[in-house]
Parts: sequence; structure tokens; C-alpha cells
Amino acid sequence: MADSRLPTWRNDDNQTLQAHRALAQDIGRLLTPGEEILCVASQSPASLALIKDSVAATSNRLIYCSSHLLGRREYKDYLWEDVLDVRLKEGILTSELTADLANGRSATLGGLDKQQARRLYGACQQKEQEWREKRRIRQIEEDRARAGGVYMTSPTQTSPAEDPVAKLARAKQMLDQQLISEAEYEALKAKIIAEM
Repeated sequence: MADSRLPTWRNDDNQTLQAHRALAQDIGRLLTPGEEILCVASQSPASLALIKDSVAATSNRLIYCSSHLLGRREYKDYLWEDVLDVRLKEGILTSELTADLANGRSATLGGLDKQQARRLYGACQQKEQEWREKRRIRQIEEDRARAGGVYMTSPTQTSPAEDPVAKLARAKQMLDQQLISEAEYEALKAKIIAEM
């Protein structure tokens, strides 16, 4: 039974419509402006847990929701920049999702419905890949800054301290450290030689 007011990620035949609404409302209250829910997985009836927990992947973070007696809930969230790896372990009846964090800890929720956990894992892999690329670019920028970078000035601004041989050596060093591409190196080299 689907409800047109609920986004498609919540339309899962393994959960009741009432559970969809409750989960959407609870997690929806935690979202920041512009943040959206990518996928949610809840514990399966096969998990044997009396009170079901869930985990949600949003555009900004991974949110673990633990339910307690008397309707209490505890939320733990982890920004994607702090999530290093997400693993899915499938059992016979249920799955377990584990997120390894930058601080050396990990967050795990077991007893998840297998189909929901697979969809959640796919969303986590997408965000993990995006952040891996962001970290790689940031590392390249930091390496370039540490290497001193190569800043070219126009011939009218050239000072006696700017030796073309030193510029070429710095450019070659950056190429050797793979901070610039072969094409960038050749362009720098041509520019330095033209200024001589």
C-alpha cells in the first residue's frame, strides 16, 4: 500500500505504512535546511528485537536511531566527511551495517531487513565515494601548498630573486611528486623559458 505523499524511498513492502510515516517524521525533524533523506533501513521482524532500531543515509550524514522503552529514541549521527568506510554483512535472515569512522571507532546496527540494507549500502557507497574524492582533492591542494607551488608573474613584475633555473627546478619537483600533470609541467616550462 503506497501513499503518494511519501517519497518513493519509503515505499517498501517490507514495512507498514504506519512505520513509514513514523520513521519519516522522526528523521525528518532532524534534517538541516537543504538536507534530504537518501535511504532508510529498519530492523527486520526476524531480528528478534522487541523495539526496532533504524539507520538513515542523508545527503549530509549517516543517522543511527535507537528506540528505547516508553517511546524514547536516541539518535547518533556521523557526517560523511568522518565516515571512512561502510560495510554490509549479510546473514541468512538479516544484515548488519557497520560504519568505520575517522576517530578509529565504528557504528554498527544489526538485524536489518536485507533488501533495505542493500539499498542503504548503495546510498552509503555513493556518499563514501564522493567524500573519498573530496579528500583526494584536498590532499593534492595541501601537497601543492607544502611544495611551495609555482606562481608565475609577468615580466614587468620580475624581481632579481626569481631565478628561472629555480622556477624550472620547482616545476620539475612538482611533476615528480605528481602535484601537476605532464601537460602542466610543459606549459610552465615553456612560460619560464619565454620569460628569459
